[in-house]
Amino acid sequence: MSEFLKRIAIVGSDHVESILSMGEMCSQRQDVAFVLYGDSHRTQDILDTHDIDAAYWTIVHTNDDICSCDLASTDASNGYIDVLMKGSVRTSDFIKAILDKKKELIPAGALLSHVAKIELPWYHKPLYLTDAAISIKPDLDKKVSILENALNLARSSGIPIPKVALICPVEMVNPGIVSTTDAAQIVFLHNSTGRLGKAIVEGPFALDVALSKKAALVKHIQGDVPGDADILLLPDLDSANATLKAFILTPGVHYGGVVVGSKVPVVLTSRSDSADNRLRSMMLALS
Repeated sequence: MSEFLKRIAIVGSDHVESILSMGEMCSQRQDVAFVLYGDSHRTQDILDTHDIDAAYWTIVHTNDDICSCDLASTDASNGYIDVLMKGSVRTSDFIKAILDKKKELIPAGALLSHVAKIELPWYHKPLYLTDAAISIKPDLDKKVSILENALNLARSSGIPIPKVALICPVEMVNPGIVSTTDAAQIVFLHNSTGRLGKAIVEGPFALDVALSKKAALVKHIQGDVPGDADILLLPDLDSANATLKAFILTPGVHYGGVVVGSKVPVVLTSRSDSADNRLRSMMLALS
């Protein structure tokens, strides 16, 4: 494979939806190549069945899933892999290999977080949502790091000044609702120090205010973000995951997701994700 290609690892390559997404990616871009970690015989059978061009992939045979995860993460650490994508391996084995301190894939002080890019038929632009997969109940400092990760991804995707909505159940700061006090502190931090860089950060906002100018008008909520948010920062895994799953079930939706914060982007797909979702996740990881 040529040195200028972006190399995407499929970890656990005996997985039909992953191979189909790989084939579609190869048909759309000529600057990518795939390294397939897994059982070579089962992987080759899938490749042959779906007639994937051999010019764009190579197979690294492994005896089991743990070996696949270890080899792929080591290759990423050594600079041979540009994107890690989970195939048929278990999520726990996949993440454990990435978090292995010997691999040095996580920079000092960095925090892994998940960012979803959602294209809803009723919303006027792509929407980024975080964190629906990694941080269970982040404190204020972790929320800031999660938001920084999402901002970096949005900017690299072509949004120079992202608009951020800090999602809470209500728009008023309530000492009894931690998400609202955290939101107020994040807004203050951004406005007073500029730590988050070029961005417009507002909240606390309920979800309807973030996505609907009409809802904001009815509730008498003013600002630059209501009805025009680029990024939704949800307060915890429960709310973020439920919101994302509800969006994904919307007819006509398009979705991709990526884990950021490590030296290489990580595509952490669900077993139920379609080939199209996997393709969009890879595209997001390469942005």
